[in-house]
Amino acid sequence: MVPGYLPSIIILLTAAYIPAILALIWIRWGERGRRERWDDLFLTFLGGAVVAVIVATALELAAAGILNSSAIREYDIFVRNPNLITFIIIIGLAPIIEEFVKMMVVRRFSRYIWRPRNGLVFGAACGLGFAATENFLYEGTALFTVSFAAFVSLAIIRSISSMLMHASATSISGYGVAKAKSYGDHWWPYFIAAVVMHSTFNMFASFGELFEVRLGPGANIIGLMFSIGLVLITTLFLMRRIRGYHA
Repeated sequence: MVPGYLPSIIILLTAAYIPAILALIWIRWGERGRRERWDDLFLTFLGGAVVAVIVATALELAAAGILNSSAIREYDIFVRNPNLITFIIIIGLAPIIEEFVKMMVVRRFSRYIWRPRNGLVFGAACGLGFAATENFLYEGTALFTVSFAAFVSLAIIRSISSMLMHASATSISGYGVAKAKSYGDHWWPYFIAAVVMHSTFNMFASFGELFEVRLGPGANIIGLMFSIGLVLITTLFLMRRIRGYHA
């Protein structure tokens, strides 16, 4: 049974935003040396949660309209019978659009970047904000149109998988932004790496839809395991990079 309207909104906000804020605290806590200011980090978090989500959604809706598809944003476990256009958007267009928009938000705050590590942290903050709002929308759909149990399971899965994916991918592109500002390096190789990671994650997350007929219900579990494994490995690697900077 789905709770009342106001309690449901409170539950959704808590489930979507509290894990993302806690993750941001964990990332900053793991830093050594001079740390980013909280007001700068939360401003970047809000940029990802509001600006990046609005712009990415508008661009993806436009792309879906051009391609005559109802699929927008990244994978939805409630979507069934996807077609080729669906996977083109999920695995191809969505990662490019979302990572580019999030990177632009990080670049907007590049005046606060004084070393490469800042890019990792500001990128993670932007990605976490983006993921929090995205989780709010997905989990709200599950809560109001499916069931409370579906909402709980989706909230747990996305807090482990999608949230960390957005944080890690944008941390990579944010590092490129910081390298470009600090040393004049090119940012685009890091942007491509972020898109590849995002696209790979979406492919794993869509594995069940691609191979359920051939492999049965176990295809969903296989895809989930690979997607979670990818983000955990990447997150741990990036945390080692963040902790490795002493300046």
